[in-house]
Amino acid sequence: MNKDSGKGRLESLRQGSTDARAVEAYYDDWADGYDATLETWQYRAPEDAADLLAPYLGDGVRVLDVGCGTGLLGRALRRRAEVILTGVDISAASLKQAEGHGMYERLVRHDLQVTPLPVDDDVKDIAVSVGVLTYIADAEPLLREMCRAVRPGGVVAFTQRTDLWKERSFADMIDRLEDDGLWQRLQVSAPMPYLPGNAEFADEIGVIHTLCRTK
Repeated sequence: MNKDSGKGRLESLRQGSTDARAVEAYYDDWADGYDATLETWQYRAPEDAADLLAPYLGDGVRVLDVGCGTGLLGRALRRRAEVILTGVDISAASLKQAEGHGMYERLVRHDLQVTPLPVDDDVKDIAVSVGVLTYIADAEPLLREMCRAVRPGGVVAFTQRTDLWKERSFADMIDRLEDDGLWQRLQVSAPMPYLPGNAEFADEIGVIHTLCRTK
């Protein structure tokens, strides 16, 4: 899916951007049709992430959805348990869509490249970020913030595209946070389908799901 090009614009979904204003504008413009478009592209990452988290879900479990967008992940989680959802995202229009589904206890507009996140220490059981880290220039501060927000013994889950996993040294990043005592790695998936119905991605770019337990 291409948008109008120009300075400060996110020109293609595959190319992505770490310019917060460009990302905000792109997803504000797309919010009304986002869910329908993602369905045609066979986007399964939220459902796959919810399956990965299923053993840790239960009624009353407190979940921080980092980069919640229109709430696709929140809805996937709520199909499995009556979790208590807090969503954070840069796009006000996407948050409005999420609010309309009535799944989130709290929704906050926030630039995820700015830390700290607007959440207290050790107040969540799970923090999860799906389809978001493409747009974060340096994901490590955000992942550390997710660990901060989750109680010891909770879990942090996130995804990253296969083409950016090595380029942005995610394996080393996971090791650093483990060495620093923030988490224990539980699972790093094999590459999984990401947007098989989108010609820019198809079978060429997949997604890796990571699950860690906080300490």
